[in-house]
Amino acid sequence: MKFKYKSAEEFNPADLGQSLCMGYEAVLSAFAEDLEKRVNGALGGYLYDMPQFPGDKVNSGIYYAQYVELPTSLIPQKQGTLLKQFIEEVKDIIGNESSFFDLGPGPEWSVRKNTLPALNILNPSAYFPVDLEPEFTEDACKVVAREFPNMHVRGLAKNFHKEALPQSETPTSIIWYPGSTLGNLPSLPGQSFLENQFVVNHLAFLSQLERNIQQNEKSHTAYLVLLMDSKKIDIQSMLDLYNPHETAVNGFKSVLYKLKRDLQAHNFIPEAFTYQARWNEIGSVVEHEFTATKNQTANIKNAFTGAEATLKISEDEKYVLSNSIKPSIEEMKEMIVKSGWEHIRSGEDPEKQFHIHLAKCNINRSPSSVEAI
Repeated sequence: MKFKYKSAEEFNPADLGQSLCMGYEAVLSAFAEDLEKRVNGALGGYLYDMPQFPGDKVNSGIYYAQYVELPTSLIPQKQGTLLKQFIEEVKDIIGNESSFFDLGPGPEWSVRKNTLPALNILNPSAYFPVDLEPEFTEDACKVVAREFPNMHVRGLAKNFHKEALPQSETPTSIIWYPGSTLGNLPSLPGQSFLENQFVVNHLAFLSQLERNIQQNEKSHTAYLVLLMDSKKIDIQSMLDLYNPHETAVNGFKSVLYKLKRDLQAHNFIPEAFTYQARWNEIGSVVEHEFTATKNQTANIKNAFTGAEATLKISEDEKYVLSNSIKPSIEEMKEMIVKSGWEHIRSGEDPEKQFHIHLAKCNINRSPSSVEAI
């Protein structure tokens, strides 16, 4: 693969930008000594990064591309049938002449298996893959442009948790969200899924579409197609999907190397942790737990502000650095409504391993603020 930098010495974390660089505040919250201030899963948004120079151990994007092809990787392997079936059932509701925002398209393999069938059914006017990793958006654009030469295709390398999706001139937008990324959102210890304000705020933010309400407003409808992994009946089998697989474990451990690299924590030791997945019934979440095997005092630095802090890590202390949220279908319906969307329809696969939802939100926006496609 091509690297932006020839060596680790050339790498400058600020070049990644605020969205791609690991968040300084996120790390402080993930490793807070005060348990009441600690946030579980605060680093889950950094699971899909690619290496920047030869020998870079921040390679979870590569491991993710390998993991999704394993037969044990349920959502990527089995969601395609449900996605296609559900879209066939709701295509008359959504209609034609839409803009299709593909959130977190993943590697080329995933786009072919899980996105192309929906595009064939809906035939939108425009396709926008949206991902933090530019390489994934570029690959998605190439795949879709080859299959649909007359479709407007443009990749958006941006953080859709913090940066609103652009408006379009089409009457409707489809936010296509097989929700592995939503499932990686943080949580607070002891809170239920329905109390998770990180999820509420994220779903509410997705409906904004860079709205700019002025005079001469015209209506725009955004549709959300959201697929979520379900809690499995056999909890241990669910945990075993993560724990025994080297590709999954190495992908999660890559987050530690990203902390060391992006926050210039030269005295941080990523190897001094063990990994284990555990189920949290209260929060409906698989917690990706890292246990420190030694005491550490590590210095971190914010590449954008120059702020510095010290992480004090205690031997045998457990840190939940990433989440895999798995709510029930009823919990997800309630959460969608709680975040401001109108829930329209739901579906499940026969084995009830995951569920899918259609919701909509009517948006008033000014024609003068519309970005042409």
